[in-house]
Amino acid sequence: MTITSDGRTADLSTEVKDKVRDAKDTAQAKIQDIKQHLQDRTEAVQDKVDETTQQAKDLADQAAAKLPAPVVGRLTQVMAVVRRRPIPAVVALLAVLLVLRRLLRRNS
Repeated sequence: MTITSDGRTADLSTEVKDKVRDAKDTAQAKIQDIKQHLQDRTEAVQDKVDETTQQAKDLADQAAAKLPAPVVGRLTQVMAVVRRRPIPAVVALLAVLLVLRRLLRRNS
């Protein structure tokens, strides 16, 4: 910009730069706050996931302790297959649930 004899253009340019700098600082501070909040929430969610996973393992262990040895052996084999090929296992489970749902609807 050109500076006029009364200096209004120079003042305007400085004011605009100051406002832009203030807006930038405010935006950066807000971004930092959001990042900290997300990090805190992520940690809280991970803690809850770990807790829930441990509870599920404990319940599975308790249930397995009540089952006969041959059943536990077969379930161990099934779980190994599910871990190796999870997608076909989920599809098969959904198919079984769909068939059961239709059968139960017919009977009611």
